[in-house]
Amino acid sequence: MKHNGPVELTLEQKRTFYRDGFIVLKNIVPKELTHRARRLVNITAGQIMNGTIDAPKRRNRFVGSEDIITDLVNKTALTELLTNTMGPFDPPTNGFAPILYPREPTREIGIHGLPDDEVPNHAFFPHLDGQWTGPIPQKADEVDDWYAPKTPHFGDRSASVIGINGSPLFQDPDCTLSLGSFTTFVGVILSDQSKFGYGNFAVLRGAHHHTAEFFRRQRAQGGVIGPEGPDWPRLKPVGDKGVGINYMPEWIANHYRESAQYTPDGLMWPEPTPLLVEEGDAFITAHGIPHCGTRNDLGADPRISAYFRLRRHRPGGAKVRGDSDHPDRGWEGEFLEYPDGYNPWQVAIDKLCDPWSEWDGMREVVAEARG
Repeated sequence: MKHNGPVELTLEQKRTFYRDGFIVLKNIVPKELTHRARRLVNITAGQIMNGTIDAPKRRNRFVGSEDIITDLVNKTALTELLTNTMGPFDPPTNGFAPILYPREPTREIGIHGLPDDEVPNHAFFPHLDGQWTGPIPQKADEVDDWYAPKTPHFGDRSASVIGINGSPLFQDPDCTLSLGSFTTFVGVILSDQSKFGYGNFAVLRGAHHHTAEFFRRQRAQGGVIGPEGPDWPRLKPVGDKGVGINYMPEWIANHYRESAQYTPDGLMWPEPTPLLVEEGDAFITAHGIPHCGTRNDLGADPRISAYFRLRRHRPGGAKVRGDSDHPDRGWEGEFLEYPDGYNPWQVAIDKLCDPWSEWDGMREVVAEARG
């Protein structure tokens, strides 16, 4: 039995979603459900800090498989709304609800390769989901190849190399795809994020269009789709002879130069669109929109949201848990069995290049926008 709420986007909302790559749904999840989910997250975090239970293997994965978390989608209007907008999908059996505690900026070097306090816009560092993350060379003179690094950090550079985030270095055995594929990233807000600086989820508005075009350009040139493919080196130089993982192609970022800020090393930091949201709100985004959880350096309370990665049914495709950014592989990177004649990697590439093909309820709006 679903709670009452909007189960269909209005025409104007659909046009906004297509244009911007995200849409905020105000007060769509009942407070009784958000309250108990937030309580579970805080109880579990307290048990970890007290040492009564072990810390999760993956950072910030405090909870996820409990009904209290999955009910935020499965027992709310979100299920019907997503079905009407996207199409049939597996009800999530897992989500994740990371905590961002209030903190001051530090001089710690982050995955972007710069001190935390030098990154503008509350440390907005946009990335595309589905990429390998792991230890990398720390100095530029240690890098043997910016496009396809071969230092020991990357193992034997096969599809069996799994990152600390659980994502494979390559999705397929032939190493032609280096990015996971799903349809939508859904967030349910469990704490006040009404001001920028409260740990807001932030996006690069409209960049999903550039992302799809970028993948089509890669496909046309041949080679890998994703990092290590054309115009997307795996690593990039940052700061004073430092190194960072290149989580978003420069070709996409260049569309945002006019409004960007620059750090002294010359690196460009695009201006974000923070989602200013409150408990009970939710959002849905297109998979290809670069995004980031920003720093909670102004709020007084922990920032808590529950997130789900969902995918429209792909005939022959794998069952989707709801938290994985690499659902064509197992949670720990294991290879899955597929029916004869089904190539999950080619299907994934096709969907990365034409993501709106997975949104049944958006067809008329997409056709209208494309003229």
